[in-house]
Amino acid sequence: MNRILALSIIILSFSNLSFRWPLDNARLTSTFGESRADHFHDGIDMISESDKVYPVNKGRLVFMWNRSVFPLDNYWGGGNYKIIRHDGNMLSIYMHLQDGDDFKEYYDENSILGYVGNTGHSYGKHIHFSILDNVKRESVNPFLLLPRYGDSQAPQILNFYIRIGDRYTLLRDNSSIRLTKHYPLLVEIRDSVSGRENLGIYGIKAVFNGKAVHEAEYRSLGYSANGLTLNNRVFSDTADEKGYYLISGLTYSEGVNSVTVTASDFNGNTSERTFNVDVHLDLQTGPK
Repeated sequence: MNRILALSIIILSFSNLSFRWPLDNARLTSTFGESRADHFHDGIDMISESDKVYPVNKGRLVFMWNRSVFPLDNYWGGGNYKIIRHDGNMLSIYMHLQDGDDFKEYYDENSILGYVGNTGHSYGKHIHFSILDNVKRESVNPFLLLPRYGDSQAPQILNFYIRIGDRYTLLRDNSSIRLTKHYPLLVEIRDSVSGRENLGIYGIKAVFNGKAVHEAEYRSLGYSANGLTLNNRVFSDTADEKGYYLISGLTYSEGVNSVTVTASDFNGNTSERTFNVDVHLDLQTGPK
């Protein structure tokens, strides 16, 4: 219900806009909200056989940076980029474009905005695409606004870990472990469209010993003094630098503990896995 309500609000906010994908026959290489070691990925990455990049809707060019205009400057992280303002206080951002000096004040959805490049902090030819709500100052998940992307594969819930210091302990189903404190649980989840990608998920839920303990949907990311936030939670409260999803606030019981994790992608493909572990508590207390 919350997902439907959020989606309805966003669609109503931009109801006078008709969106298209920035690339023809785009193939996703990264999704919204993925781990970037110490921060969220606030857009989606894509490639295509065609290098032509189009605005998602008609709009006005409000900002740009291109090495062809600033030849003495170094590329910044996003490389060459353009920002288009659309109706409804929405901004769309296109990064890692090729060098070029073709700039117009206004673009429609059939105008070539630029070409897919490999500029800035990029490890291969692609574009990074973001949508910003300029009023709420949020980065909006582009999947909420773009035409449906073909994906019929559910995420795979692969492994569960506990991290103690720099050491990761793999927890096998029905295994035993001794714990000196109530550590968060780390969950390794992989989503894919074709079987080759390692994409982030859209939603995650966790039930621990029969109690709902965690729920998150990657609808939007807020901006704060501490960086990007998901539902007012900073990155380190939601994920690990290896990309594992964090389930915190757990209180283990002596004996068998059970966790059920449900993961979904934006198309609604869903998987669920229940995991049991026999916990032996040896809680450490500080000096009195």
